[in-house]
Amino acid sequence: MNKQLLILGCSQTKRDCKGLLPALDRYEGSHYRVIKKFLRDHQWPSDLSIAILSAEYGLFGSLKGIEDYDSRMTPTTARAKATECSVILKKWADYHNAVYLSLGKNYLPALQPTLSSLSIPFKQIQGGIGEKMRQIKTFLNRTSPDQRIRAEVEGGTERRRYFLPDWDDLLDPKFNFEQDTFSGKTREERGDKHCCILMQPKKMCDGILVSLAQQGTSKGPLRRLEGTEAGALSPLPLRKQFGLMDHQWLFGDCGAFSYVNEDEPTISVDQAVALYELYGFNFGASVDHIPVQKINKNGEPRVLSDEERQDRVDITRENAEQFIEAAKKRKAQFNPVGTIQARNPEQYAQFVHDYYDLGYRHLALGGLVPKRDNEIESIARAVMTAANELKERPWIHLFGIFRPKLQDLFQKLKIDSFDSATYFRKAWLRSNQNYLGANGKWYAALRVPMTSDGRTRKRLIATSENISQLEQEERKVLNLLCRYDRDEVPVNEVLEAVVSYDQHLVRSSEMQAMHAQYRRTLEERPWRNCDCPFCQSLGIHILIFRGANRNRRRGAHNTLMLYGNIQEGRNVQSI
Repeated sequence: MNKQLLILGCSQTKRDCKGLLPALDRYEGSHYRVIKKFLRDHQWPSDLSIAILSAEYGLFGSLKGIEDYDSRMTPTTARAKATECSVILKKWADYHNAVYLSLGKNYLPALQPTLSSLSIPFKQIQGGIGEKMRQIKTFLNRTSPDQRIRAEVEGGTERRRYFLPDWDDLLDPKFNFEQDTFSGKTREERGDKHCCILMQPKKMCDGILVSLAQQGTSKGPLRRLEGTEAGALSPLPLRKQFGLMDHQWLFGDCGAFSYVNEDEPTISVDQAVALYELYGFNFGASVDHIPVQKINKNGEPRVLSDEERQDRVDITRENAEQFIEAAKKRKAQFNPVGTIQARNPEQYAQFVHDYYDLGYRHLALGGLVPKRDNEIESIARAVMTAANELKERPWIHLFGIFRPKLQDLFQKLKIDSFDSATYFRKAWLRSNQNYLGANGKWYAALRVPMTSDGRTRKRLIATSENISQLEQEERKVLNLLCRYDRDEVPVNEVLEAVVSYDQHLVRSSEMQAMHAQYRRTLEERPWRNCDCPFCQSLGIHILIFRGANRNRRRGAHNTLMLYGNIQEGRNVQSI
């Protein structure tokens, strides 16, 4: 891999705030200021890795979240860390072609024993502070940076924008549908890609919504980093990860539903600003807390009092003020989005004016997901009335909802954008509405569950089914479906085989309804009337309910259909 590793010493000057911050944001020394200024104008270069050596944490990747601390490096401390640093540095050397060091003399004993044994060259940046800053600046400019992409988006335009939430929707681009096999054992071997990339040249959204809640998990592009893995040395290039084209944006939010049971948000304002900036987001939402009526505290349902709900509204408002100030102080390049949480339409409308006075020109309404349509209608009307009273109409986003019956209203009110995974996830979460045809009608996918799936096998064993016999029947059904797509067998033969196999795994009360739905899907063959890349390449497999590689492709198809309807201004209420 053609990457260069820059190792910096930690700095005594640090950002003074509680909680975890990516180390590159935590440190405020001269070298770090040069790098952060460079990253305000450029995307993180694809050939750059940055590591840090500190007395407190040793050698680690610059994206690792660290607390504030007060420890100084001494030659004795550095020598004590040499063995640990050697293991880490040798591992990193395998995917870099050069190492550059900007370290004080007290730091060098931690790495000197290893440097001469590396199979790649290393160079030490030397001189006074000013000279080192100049050399680091020259080093950064020699990498392969692209200009940072900025989103100039105004509120009140005719066009609504749709953001697809990220659910780690990576697919095997070479999955063999005929043989039902993966092209490799791991994602890395297969070169798994996001569905947006595989759908190209079709565009299925205006951007991707990524949740910072991934910081508390081991999955997703923003997952928690321990510090020694490759991902801690440079941020995942999210635009490339999602295959975003021109005029498609990255939108970050805090994933407030992930900590709804906590008394305080698990993400700090400073952490949110730092992550949005480091990962190159175009929009970043302030840290909110949802004033729901009920939570499950310690596994027990609990009703929040009016005072507790208002506390969450107040926390959201306070965080919004701190968030935009922190973004301004850092000279952040993303658009700050003020997230509004409120208990009634009047509060939502009041905060529109309040946030505008704080400096926000992009607003998002949170807490809408559990609300009924009539409640959302009242909130939308109140908010848009308030927004239209302002000198400069702010951009208004709706978090987490689509609501087909309200789309005409949203269009009339000129709601600017929304995000929703509803159509994507209907591909496998609904029994009879899994595929949205080009004719605007929903179709049931043909269920052919995998006998190799652990949950399926457990259910089969519990019902004393002959698994070996079912495996043979499973292969027969898949073969018949493929032959039907080639016009080699009649519909009744295929239908009988699908239903017969399905009866072993589907609740009998559903079978009569599903029989009619399956016949409609097979007879109308809706995949033949769609020009999307997935329908064109998969044929009938896009309508087979089976495994992530089929189901997620079908979800991506549904999303493409939805996006086309929105772009063309068609009435989606009837879908």
